[in-house]
Order: sequence, then C-alpha cells, then structure tokens
Amino acid sequence: MFCPTCGKEIPDDSVLCPACGAKLAGDDKKRGFKVRIILPVVLVLVLLAASLAVYQVIRGHAGMDQKVATLIPYRKGNKWGFCDSSKNIVIPTVYDEVYLFSEGLARVNVSGSYGFVNTAGSVVVQPVYDLAGDFSENVAWFASNGKYGFLDRQGNIVIEPVYSVANNFEGGLANVMLGNIESLIDKHGKTVIPLAIPAIDWNRGVSEGLVRVETLPKDGYIDTKGTVVIPAVYDLAEEFSENLAVVCLDGKYGFIDTKGTMVIKPAYENAWQFQEGLAAVKLNNKWGFVDTEGNLVIQPLYDDVSQYYSFRPGFSDGLVAVELNGQWGYIDTKGKMVLYPVINPGSFSDGLAPFGPGGKWGFIDKKGNVVIKPVYIFAKSFSEGLAQIRTGGKSGFIDEKGNMVLPPVYEEANDFHGGIAAVKINGKWGWIDTRGKIVIPAIYNSAWDFNNGVAQVDLNGKRCYIDKNGSISTQPFLGYFSDGLTNYYVGPNYGFRNTKGNIVIPLMYENAHDFCEGLAAVKLNNKWGFVDQKGNMLIQPLYEEAEDFHEGLAGVGLNGKFGYVDKKGNVVIPLPYEYNYEQLYIYHEEYVHPFSDNFAVIPVNHKWGFIDKKGKRIVEPIYTSMRDFQDGLAAVGLNDKYGFIDTRGRSITGLIYDEVGDFVNGFAPVYRLISSGPPGPAYFMLGYIDTKGIRYWED
Repeated sequence: MFCPTCGKEIPDDSVLCPACGAKLAGDDKKRGFKVRIILPVVLVLVLLAASLAVYQVIRGHAGMDQKVATLIPYRKGNKWGFCDSSKNIVIPTVYDEVYLFSEGLARVNVSGSYGFVNTAGSVVVQPVYDLAGDFSENVAWFASNGKYGFLDRQGNIVIEPVYSVANNFEGGLANVMLGNIESLIDKHGKTVIPLAIPAIDWNRGVSEGLVRVETLPKDGYIDTKGTVVIPAVYDLAEEFSENLAVVCLDGKYGFIDTKGTMVIKPAYENAWQFQEGLAAVKLNNKWGFVDTEGNLVIQPLYDDVSQYYSFRPGFSDGLVAVELNGQWGYIDTKGKMVLYPVINPGSFSDGLAPFGPGGKWGFIDKKGNVVIKPVYIFAKSFSEGLAQIRTGGKSGFIDEKGNMVLPPVYEEANDFHGGIAAVKINGKWGWIDTRGKIVIPAIYNSAWDFNNGVAQVDLNGKRCYIDKNGSISTQPFLGYFSDGLTNYYVGPNYGFRNTKGNIVIPLMYENAHDFCEGLAAVKLNNKWGFVDQKGNMLIQPLYEEAEDFHEGLAGVGLNGKFGYVDKKGNVVIPLPYEYNYEQLYIYHEEYVHPFSDNFAVIPVNHKWGFIDKKGKRIVEPIYTSMRDFQDGLAAVGLNDKYGFIDTRGRSITGLIYDEVGDFVNGFAPVYRLISSGPPGPAYFMLGYIDTKGIRYWED
C-alpha cells in the first residue's frame, strides 16, 4: 500500500507512515459497554491494561503502620464493581466497566462516560468524559469532544484539553500531540522537549531520568551510479516526474528541477507529482492545479483529487477525478467539469476509467457511457491494454472490450509494465506475460515492479534483487529511477536528553532504545551495543540485534541466532536460538524475550518453552504461544486454547480459555470468544482469576 499523504510505499496495515508520520487509520469511535468486546487491533493493549486491574492501595500515616488493601474488579452479570480476596463486595457492581486502582483512584464507566471512584466507592470525579487514563503522578489525562487535557485527583482541570492525543506523566513529563507536532510537556503544559518525528514511536516518555530523542531524517537525490546529485536537505522528496519533483521544507511543499533548483517555491500545504503538465496542490485546505512555471491554472476549489489506487493524484488522458460538495466528477485541463457526478471514479487510461456504483466495478468512457458493465468486486485502470479485475476473491485481467484475457486465478497481482506483471500464486510471487505464461517462477515472499532492469524481492526472509531472467542481480539496487534520479534517505540520529531538555548523550546513533537497568541499546555503524547514562560504550557494538536488559541480562542477535549477555558484555547464554526480525512484524513472536521472574521464553521451530539463567530448558518448546512470567506464572496457548503454567511447567488452570491476560499483583483477566469476525475475533471479558485459578465473577 501507499501513504495517501506522501505517496511512499509502506507496509500493509500500517497505522502510521514511516516516511512522513501521517496517521493512516483509526477514527475514534465510542466503545460498547454492555459487553466487553476486544478486536485484534487493540487486543494486546487491552490485555495489558486489563492485566493491571488490581492495585494494592497503600496508605501511610506518620507514626502508624502502613495498611495494604487489595481490591479486585468483580463482574456480576453485565455490571462491574470491586471485591476483596474473599469475594466480599466492597464497591457495588453498578458500573458498565471498571479498571485498575492507580494512586488510590479507579476509572469507572457509566453509559459510555468515564469518571473515578476512591477505595471507599465514593465518586470523586463525575463520569462526564469521553475517555480517560489512569492517574500517574497525581494527574490523569482525559478526552472531551475529541481533545485531550489533564485533571488532578479532585477533578480540577490542570491542563486545558487542546491536544489531539495525550499519554500519562512519567518522570514529570507527558507525551502529547498538538496537531502534527509531538512533544513532552511538564505539569504546567509547557513544552520541555520537542520531538522531531511525530507519532513514529508513540508513547515515548522518561526512562530512568532520560528521554530518547532524534534528529529529523532528510531526503535528497542520487543518480544511477549512486553519486549524490542533490544533497539530502529536504524533509520529504518525491520521485521526479516530467523533470520536476515535489519537495517539502518546513512543512510547505514546492518543486525542484533535476539540478536542485527550486522552480516553484514551497508555499503549499500538500502537492503531488506533475502529470500531463499539471500538478495538484493544496492551498487553504482546497485542491487546485499549477503548471510547470508555478502558475495556478485551476483554482483551489476542490475537496480532494483522484480516488482509488491513485497514489499520484493527477491528470490522465486529459481528465482528473475531483471531489466537490461531497460528490466526485472529472475536470479537464481547463478546469471544466465534464462528468459529474461519478460514483467511485478511477483514473482514465486508453479512454476508459474504472467506476464503482453499487459496490460493483466496471468502466466508462469520457462521455460517461458504460463500456464494461459493473460486475466486478474491484477494477483498476488499464495498463498496456489490460486492466486488473477482482472477482471471487481472485485477480485476473480483461482487455478494453471487456474480454477476460487472463482468468481470475491469482491471489494478488500488480499492473503490467514492460509486458510482464507480478502475480501471487499459492502464497508466493512471480511474473507472468500477457498470455499468462509464467516467465519468472512464483517463489518469492514479496515482489516489487521492475525498475532500471531489476526488481526487489524477498526470498526465504532475505531481500535481494533479480533481473528479468529471474537471476539474482549483481547490480546494486539504488531505488526507483525517474528522469535519471532517485531519492535517497538519510535517517535520523538518536541521542538522549534529561527531563530539563538538555542533551546529555549526543545525537550520534543510528537507532536507540530507552534506558533499562542503567543501560541503553544503541546502533552505530549498523551494529548494536550498549551505553551507560553518561554515554560510555560499555558493551561494544558487535551485534545485529539487541534487546533491553532485564534482571541483569539482555538478548542479542548475531548471524541469525540469539542468546544473552550480562552487563559486562560476557556471553552468559550462548547464541543457539534462531530469530527472524523481518518475521516479527508478521508473527509478532519471533524475537528475543527478556528474562522475567528468572526465566525467559524461547522459540524452537515455532514452538515455545522457557529457560533459566544458566540456559537450561525448564519447559521444552511444546506450546504454540507463550508470554513472559508474571507473578510466577506464564500464559501459554495450544490449539487456540489458553491457560497458565508455573515455573516448573505445571498447569495451574488448564487450557480452558479463549484468551488470557498476564498476572499482575496476583490476578489476571480471562476471556471468551464470542465472534470470529469479520473483521476479526472479538472477546467477552469473563473476569479475573487468582494464581490458584479461583474465579472472580458470577453470571
């Protein structure tokens, strides 16, 4: 998929564009509270939050012993309250949702609005907020009418709701976003540390007194020999089209030529590449078009330009799709509306454009006549005389008369370029010609279109480049060239500031993690090592991957294997275990787990077990999923059922639940599957169990 803001290719299902930081998905919707339903996108976060739903309240008085009281969220039917460890109801079950006690207060929900109660059950903050977080450092964030602010323990607003997102205070600072600007603020709402790249690493905060920060990445251009032609000075630089390229400086968009001369000054809120002598530009939140000299030849009147697979909105065959007053149509190069309205218009090519009335797709000509009836689930524009269509969950290709040239047998497909198209068959990518003959075998995990004679592919977890014969190319792949140039990227440099905003460790690393147990993993010359809080390199950068220290050990990876080192860099547990960090983004489990409760989870052949700090296997890898130990118990899964085992591998609950959270302070949430989707599985929260498996709910 491609980012709709900057046009760069990004991983499927991305929430944020790694190139420009644009938010790609996620309109906030009010949650239903009669039944706790957890969808896959938020399941992990909800499990973690729910796992904390037990909090030990400690009240200290001068000259008196501290009294510790434990309150457990308790469900009775569809209502929630709190009980003690003997199941005596302490706070009545009258709420639609309840959450953990934090600093003596707990979030509660009444009819979709949030407030707070104390340990006596008294409402101290009325349930009037759309969303709210837990109290941290005596303040909690809240949301009202789509804006976030902060309130104190008495319910007084201490920072006005002006932010688009906010997180908890840690170390005296909170991570907030105002528009597209992310920063860390103090409890007076003053910006202490501005952050260069918004939302790329959301929920950043103070870790052991320091904050990880970075410089802005920059873009420039190189030629086919890899020589820098235009230095990396731009916040964003697009591919060249018609000898001009879109660049962004200080949040404004303009155009440069192939020598780097600024031909059209950066004055626009957004801009797209030139097509047929005109480029779409955004001014005062409306779209218009400029010519190659910067003249605004079509006034900015339109709400949007192009639609559906047009990541380069612009003219094609003399027409472009525009949105006006909530409906779409086509204008010509003079700005005249020639077709209006048109439902779901695509780009014209060879005199035809896809359109999608009633959920089915066909093709129209430039007079609006239906040439190919809308019978397909989806259709793309014609390329080299063929157009991709989807029907029955498969892709095929038709000609301009609507004849099925290549039947819909492909799981996915790209457009034809140079007489060949990449297609997906049985989960693997290869290339076919216009007759459907396989010209490059379908053996690749992913594939990109050919450019400059080579195509980027993933083969057995490794990225390489092939030529049109399917041979691995020795030609270095530098990028996708247009007008003899391709953009290149200079990544950010990382370092650390203290809570006053002062730089204490220079911004000189290619990547960095937060501090944990006094050390932080940093990347230098493409290798990972560890620095202390003064910036001293205590463990030299030798490793391909590195994780944080936990319980005195850190996972490190080298040559596709991982093991553990101590804080002196000694290899304590050798590196026998396989890892594949590229698969992490698919399976979310193929990585180094930290030690927790003196044990670490390890994968072997996609099964999970755990080892002790001497590397001895305590439980052989037999589970299909396993999480870290918490309170002496670990969540495990097998055959889509989940439960808990202890540090000897003994089952505590049996594998009887459809999903579980981790233990915290002796209690863990458990769930029942109520729907397998679409869009995905949804779960009902049954309630909490203790470390003996005792249940704290009643239906």
